[in-house]
Amino acid sequence: MKTNYLFGTALLATSVAIVSSAFLPAAAFNITRTGDQAGNPQQDLWQVGVTTNDIGSTFRIDWFLDKNFDGSGGLSQDLSAFSTFKVDSFTSSYLDLTINISNTTALTQTFTEAGIVSFGFGIDPNATSVELLQSGTNFSGAQVRSGQQTFPGGFKQIDICIFTQGCNGGSQNSALAAGASDSLRLRIGGDFTNGTTTIGANLLDFPVKFQTTDGSFELAGAGGGVDNIEQVPEPLTILGTGMALGFDSMFKREHDKKKKQSSLKA
Repeated sequence: MKTNYLFGTALLATSVAIVSSAFLPAAAFNITRTGDQAGNPQQDLWQVGVTTNDIGSTFRIDWFLDKNFDGSGGLSQDLSAFSTFKVDSFTSSYLDLTINISNTTALTQTFTEAGIVSFGFGIDPNATSVELLQSGTNFSGAQVRSGQQTFPGGFKQIDICIFTQGCNGGSQNSALAAGASDSLRLRIGGDFTNGTTTIGANLLDFPVKFQTTDGSFELAGAGGGVDNIEQVPEPLTILGTGMALGFDSMFKREHDKKKKQSSLKA
């Protein structure tokens, strides 16, 4: 009896694992360091690989600068912000993104301004157009950068710039203030097959421009690998785990009942 019980439990657990894994989301995004640096001050650059498998998924980019970055306390407060990028649609000719950006910098009585005036990213293959499908409250402009595609802080090959007044700066009145958030939807045009049958692109560098009481700073956005991917728990996996526990309990009760009956007969 014990062998049958263990076999039944193991069989059920294996079945649930197979069914659950079949419905698990594939590992989304390929988030890596590029090995280069840029910014004011310089920071590591990251890239995020996106494919059609990532439609409906979200990745996060963080910006951070320690107030003691130069060892002299030249900045009154840490600068911090983050943004989430959701892939709404991806075809051979356009990429739709919903972008939420939050300025998490803390102000003080003496450090009274730390607004974000622009941010952006590069794309490989290159973008040919950009359209705001839904403008943000603060971020009301977007453009494809021409020429060297530079961004303040020494960033190069930055295809898309999103701004409050202009890519190079703006007033604090229009900036995304410390403690505030904004949301927008973007359509980026380009040839995202790059001469193949596979649709894909790399989003690069993610520069952001802060204008603060202590001056202007242009930071590089940091990805966090697979731990940075926001995924919704699979209902079927949760259900499968619950079923496994329920059936395990049922098998055990049945086993104990038969064991007790055998003992009484003996």
